Amino acid sequence: MLAMTSDFHGESRKSAEIHGALVRIAKTGFSHVHWCHEWTGSYVYSVYEMLQIREWCGELGLAVKGVHASSGENNADLKHYVSPNEYNRLAGLELIKNRVDLAHLLDAEAIVLHLDLPWQRFEAEKDYRDHFYKNTQKSFDELESYCTSRRIRVCVENGIIPPAHTRYMFDTLFSRYNNDYMGLCFDTGHANIMCGENRLEFAERYNDRLFMIHIHDNKGKEDEHLLPFTGSFDWEGFAPVLARSPYRFPLLVESSYREAGDDTAWLEKAFLAGSRFTTMTQKYR
Repeated sequence: MLAMTSDFHGESRKSAEIHGALVRIAKTGFSHVHWCHEWTGSYVYSVYEMLQIREWCGELGLAVKGVHASSGENNADLKHYVSPNEYNRLAGLELIKNRVDLAHLLDAEAIVLHLDLPWQRFEAEKDYRDHFYKNTQKSFDELESYCTSRRIRVCVENGIIPPAHTRYMFDTLFSRYNNDYMGLCFDTGHANIMCGENRLEFAERYNDRLFMIHIHDNKGKEDEHLLPFTGSFDWEGFAPVLARSPYRFPLLVESSYREAGDDTAWLEKAFLAGSRFTTMTQKYR
């Protein structure tokens, strides 16, 4: 078993192109897909679009591992679940609920969500961090019953954020919410950029919360989304850490094909790389 992101070759909104990408994922041998289309911005899925996705996946024999939810507009003063404007905050919350509905309809395990911290402002303004987390927790409090009633877990992803701020974020959230509701999505590429030699820190520190992963590689400088084993991430070190977590297979490859033209050969390489790391991890279970 192995999962691939739906947007591995871009985020077309054309039905034929989205369906074609799913066909190629299935033909390569992937058993699951991680739905990543519209993972940012304020696009709202109609129930009929959700049904179309479910039908496509059913016809192709693809199960859905998770849904990458959108946290809203890049500017938190617009539609965003941490917006200081109450109506914009509620609109952002409504957007996340839309993705929870999609995940529920697709029988996925979880949604993945970014919490992009304004950490520079935290350091510049003494009281702003407390204000930010109070507003953020208000949204997560209101979202909790909606998710748990649908058996969809929220997995917050480690981002391109300094480790100290990321650590405070997870400590704050995980001390408030239980693991039936909230977990970690460990992104190997982001950890490789931000954490240096301590790139496995979050996977180890929050191991009991590790329910989703994004596996991809880079050379430690840019978020390149390379195939596993083609950058500098410590795959040998990560395998036993992942193996002792509650993560449920399949593994999820979040690499990207950024060239024009046929992606068949690249998908085959992605499948081999993901399968290689699956074997490495299973060795420790």
